[in-house]
Amino acid sequence: MSQEKQASLPTIWCVGGTDSSGGAGVTRDLATLADLGVHGAAIVTLVSAQSHSAMISSKAMQPSLINEQWQVLAAETLPLCIKVGAIANDAQANILSTRIEMLSVPRPFIVWDPVLFSSSKGSLSNLSKNAIKQLLRVVDLVTPNTHELASLAGIFIDSEIDNAFETKSEIKSEVKNNRDVRHAAKTLINSGAKSVLVKGGHAGWQHDATDTYFTDREEIAFSQPRVHHSELRGTGCMQASAIAAFVAKGYSIIDALTLANAYVKNVRDVSSSSYSQSSLTGSRQSVPQVPRLAGFPTNRDAFPTVAFIKSGAFNSVDGCKTESDVFDKHHNERREKPFLPLSHTKRGIYPVVDSADWIEKLLPTGVETIQLRIKEDISPWDKARISKEIQRAVALTKSTSCQLFINDHWQLAIEHGAYGVHLGQEDLFTADIDAIRKAGLRLGVSTHGYAEIQRVKSLAPSYIALGHIFATKTKDMPSQPQGIDRLKHYVDLCGGIPTVAIGGINKNRCKAVADTGATHIAVVTAITEVPCPHAAYHTLQKEAGFVE
Repeated sequence: MSQEKQASLPTIWCVGGTDSSGGAGVTRDLATLADLGVHGAAIVTLVSAQSHSAMISSKAMQPSLINEQWQVLAAETLPLCIKVGAIANDAQANILSTRIEMLSVPRPFIVWDPVLFSSSKGSLSNLSKNAIKQLLRVVDLVTPNTHELASLAGIFIDSEIDNAFETKSEIKSEVKNNRDVRHAAKTLINSGAKSVLVKGGHAGWQHDATDTYFTDREEIAFSQPRVHHSELRGTGCMQASAIAAFVAKGYSIIDALTLANAYVKNVRDVSSSSYSQSSLTGSRQSVPQVPRLAGFPTNRDAFPTVAFIKSGAFNSVDGCKTESDVFDKHHNERREKPFLPLSHTKRGIYPVVDSADWIEKLLPTGVETIQLRIKEDISPWDKARISKEIQRAVALTKSTSCQLFINDHWQLAIEHGAYGVHLGQEDLFTADIDAIRKAGLRLGVSTHGYAEIQRVKSLAPSYIALGHIFATKTKDMPSQPQGIDRLKHYVDLCGGIPTVAIGGINKNRCKAVADTGATHIAVVTAITEVPCPHAAYHTLQKEAGFVE
């Protein structure tokens, strides 16, 4: 690789120990980053002599050497992310914490994989309570497995912060269930951590292996089928490095977590396959399972199932009805009872309008799918007027083949017998999904990335909306435009569920959007803010290639 090409790649610093077997530590970090198209630089904290089965010895680097490595890298370029692994002692922790605090704002995103023990059963770290607290306060994400979580939380468990925990004595030695995980994660957050990802590979009480992401406001679960027998080492290093890589590439943190989870699953699958093949020529005991390159995760079977817990629920775990509770209870039922499919899935333009008048105006075009989106926040609508408008819209489309979706107002959509309901992500916390299904309405749901797509797929909706693809002026968006390349991935990830591309799509962009395979293209201003809406609709249909 040329220096010019290398310099154009996002840069991540990897801080941690070496692994002479190549299975973990900065060796594995750098291989993961290269596999994902990211340039990695290393700051070595310790050198270990270990194999795949045993830790022979390790030697910590002097704090001055840690400092010098940092200075050399900082003199060339600052990273977009920093991945921290094994830290041998308090002196190293103090150097790193001080250096991180001195970074200019905005700081790089920092992931700490708190490697306390190697998978070959050797001790790698000896950190005091104060050093751990110092690190928790300067990193953005800490990624312990359940054993590491118990060790870290146990240090703080006797403090005043945790006096409310009935299970603190048990947590101090180990976490035994999801309740303990929540309490221990809360301990770390109350001790200074911004966010915690608890890896579920060691959580044997879980049917699936579930990684759970905690902040002070939310909880998100990423679940994969449990692997009961695996010889693969270094998965924690790979996962933390992959998270850093995806953040450096501009993905949101929840999408980075989703992609990293899928990446590790891909690596595990590819490595296991290679391992099985190698056993044909020799005993498995003599052929260590070595991580194989997997690249960007595109296999939808590798992606986790995702469940969100409503903001604010984290601080009221006891007696709180969370989405994860509902998800665990009804997951299989929902897969067995999908929403009714669309009556027709012919590809086409999907207008989104704010009144029944617009629906009446557009019906003569032959439009097959349309959405009524009444923006209460900017219009003086009361419930009675909204109800009347929805009733009229339903009446207009009843004798036609047009599929009418009502945005947000699911109760009124059920009451007036609408064809379908379209919900946003926040609506999923409040809407009665089962009531919508039982009423026979179709369901469409908005998504804004990999995590939300995986969340919605468990509902088996009638369609999934993917956005926003380009910058849009119709509403304020918390996310960044997704672009055409990501849209292609999203369409494939939906696995045959009809899709609707939305956000900033005009006549000039229709063809590129249609070429991704999206079933429908949603438009607002491209129809509602032009002199002749009828002509605009037909032009958009033609430009997208939906009609001759």
